[in-house]
Amino acid sequence: MSKYLKYMGFLVVISLVVLWLAGVFTHKEKSVQLEREQRLISGLKIGKAEKRQEVFVSYVGNIVADNIAEISTRVAGKITDVKVKEGQSVKRGQILLTIDASDILAQSNAVGEQVKQAEQAYRSALANYEAVKKTYERYQSLLRENAITQQEFDQIKAQYDSARAQLEQAKAGISAAQFQRKAALSNLEYTTVRAPFDGYVSQKRVDVGDLASPGVPLLVIEKPPYQLEVNLPETYAGKIKVGDTYPVYVEAINRTIQGKVSEVSPSIDPITRTFKVKLKLEDGNLKSGMYAKLLLPERLNVVLVPESAIFRRFDFTGVWVVKPDNTLELRFVKLGEKRGDMVEVLSGLNGDESIVIEGIERACDGCKVGG
Repeated sequence: MSKYLKYMGFLVVISLVVLWLAGVFTHKEKSVQLEREQRLISGLKIGKAEKRQEVFVSYVGNIVADNIAEISTRVAGKITDVKVKEGQSVKRGQILLTIDASDILAQSNAVGEQVKQAEQAYRSALANYEAVKKTYERYQSLLRENAITQQEFDQIKAQYDSARAQLEQAKAGISAAQFQRKAALSNLEYTTVRAPFDGYVSQKRVDVGDLASPGVPLLVIEKPPYQLEVNLPETYAGKIKVGDTYPVYVEAINRTIQGKVSEVSPSIDPITRTFKVKLKLEDGNLKSGMYAKLLLPERLNVVLVPESAIFRRFDFTGVWVVKPDNTLELRFVKLGEKRGDMVEVLSGLNGDESIVIEGIERACDGCKVGG
């Protein structure tokens, strides 16, 4: 019996210790739930995600001048003067640069002396021919009268034929010398390089002192209007027609202008599966080599948001959504193609949400949008 009482007493003691450790005998304060103070954010610009049925797909191309001339010369020589700069407008016939003409002048003078010598040789041959001709005519009369033998006549006739051949040779010598002189004078004209048409200097490849070589471009002159050359996928074959107009975005001038289709290639490249299209552009600020995008309409169901609304942190991309209670929620989105200054959202938005489009760096999760 005593063992049973000791055992029961031990259990009671153990139970009391457990209850004490559990805090049963400790005074408890009534718990109070602390509400987090809601932060008010001001200065945010709120907009709407846009749901569109039609978007513009961009295709990159280059702007080229309708008329481009690579200016070169057909004579060799040192450049003595360059009268234009890159970007300068020029008129047809305007002097662009000059080339040292001393060698050509020396050649022309030498050929001039050859012309004189050829003329002198011709006069000598002519005098000899006239003299031999008279003798030949007299011997013809004597032969008819049987006053001379046929052998004597044949000797005079050979002299006559030789004199006539020498005269023709002298005459040909004059023509050859005059032709050489004309060629030299023609080359002299190429030492002054002039603009072939009204336009502007897009490239200047030489300076004073450089050596000009025949056929090597010295300057490049361009003439408006300008065209956009772009390669389109074969899916557009038969859909793009000459005379159609489409918007063209030119990044260098940050402007969208209208382009009119002027040429459509009838063949498709078997490797790239594309065909070339040219669009005429009317804008005075365009230059060759500018980067531009042809914008073609395409029917799609897409949600678009401004690029300024995209929040990026490492691999995370999201958008700050304004909930009906005017609080902010950072929502993950999956992005698609960039379309102008808008970005396609493939998932995460329905297209009717209010979103923060400016000031996303000040936004915070759960914060409330203020004035």
